[in-house]
Amino acid sequence: MKLTAGGRRLAAAALVQSLGIGLFMASSMAYFTRQVNLSANQVASGLALAGVVALGISLLGGVLADRYGARRVLAAVYLGRGVCCAAYVLVTSFWQFMVVTLCAVACDRAGPPVLQALVAVAVPERQERTRLLAVVNVVRNCGLGVGAMAAGVALVGDTQTAYRVTLIAIGLAFLGGAVLVLRVDELAAPGADVDDDTGAEPRETAERAVKERVLPDARYLTLAALNFLLFSFDTMLLVAMPVWILEHTDAPRATVSVLFTLNTVLVVVLQIPVSKLATGRRRIARMLTWTGAVLAVSSLCFAASGSVAGGPAVAWLAAAVVTLSLAEVTANSAVWDLSIALAPEERRGRYLSAFNLSVAGQRVLGPVLVTGLLLGSGSLGWVVAAAVLVAAGFAAERVARAAGRRIGEKGLVDA
Repeated sequence: MKLTAGGRRLAAAALVQSLGIGLFMASSMAYFTRQVNLSANQVASGLALAGVVALGISLLGGVLADRYGARRVLAAVYLGRGVCCAAYVLVTSFWQFMVVTLCAVACDRAGPPVLQALVAVAVPERQERTRLLAVVNVVRNCGLGVGAMAAGVALVGDTQTAYRVTLIAIGLAFLGGAVLVLRVDELAAPGADVDDDTGAEPRETAERAVKERVLPDARYLTLAALNFLLFSFDTMLLVAMPVWILEHTDAPRATVSVLFTLNTVLVVVLQIPVSKLATGRRRIARMLTWTGAVLAVSSLCFAASGSVAGGPAVAWLAAAVVTLSLAEVTANSAVWDLSIALAPEERRGRYLSAFNLSVAGQRVLGPVLVTGLLLGSGSLGWVVAAAVLVAAGFAAERVARAAGRRIGEKGLVDA
């Protein structure tokens, strides 16, 4: 697809900052444990605690985006992440690690909804912004992989200087992303026009909207809650899949890394083509049902892999990851569109931040639910999960259609 100048800059910013994230993900644990002398448990518990606390803080990003504009807030988020990475060079104790990590994770959680809000005002056409977000997702996955490979330089050197140079490089990557974001034109900036109904100035309109409703409406929150279940593809891949393979099947251990690679390749290849299917309110809502159904098939494939041995087990696992990847790109395409389209323009930032809690919450609570309920019940757990996911997908479609009809009655056009 051909991107606008703003779209190209957003994609470039995503690539640059994802290179930094890939570098950090692959090298940070070694740096903290070998150079800062923190234990693995301290690092893990610090990240988990910061993730929980940052859930609430991340809502601030949407509020600021509504007030000051998504472009400036997203640039500030990228800059904040860069400063945090550079600050890790100065960390010498656990409490310092916690302070920096909390700031870094808060910026990380605030970023995705603010990026969506910026795309919404930089790309007015509804289908094109979904495709742009698909491109951003693809280049992000590529950047993560390249960054992780580049981190091998620091890991091989295994010196404090090598790790610190890497952290500075990560900070510069985020700085580059911030500069690119600031060059994106906001074609329909929040509050840019006088309110059509009242004639009030933009700031007065926004302030009145805040007083009228602090939280998103019930249908939007319900859709976000259902998305918590549909977004379980992330936890299924990162947590359930490796644990299931290693503890419940006799598939070779190398299968884990092969299937991770398979997922990455499929997402890169399929995300943009699938995003082109996200046209029209009815079809986009139907994609939520498809997501639940395909996730259910993936769950049943995982269950089947535990009852066979050798090649058949690997085949069932491969089928599970293929369908899981298809569900991921389908869910992304539908949710990117609906979360923006169903949010009122003057409160879009806070709506998207609230919706993003379903994603962030899945990453915090999902591993606990997966290990405690799903994997603890063996194959039966996968079967129950399949039924829950089918119901969640169907319910999400119903809610999305109802919310769309309500917006249509207010005169908004379904692009």
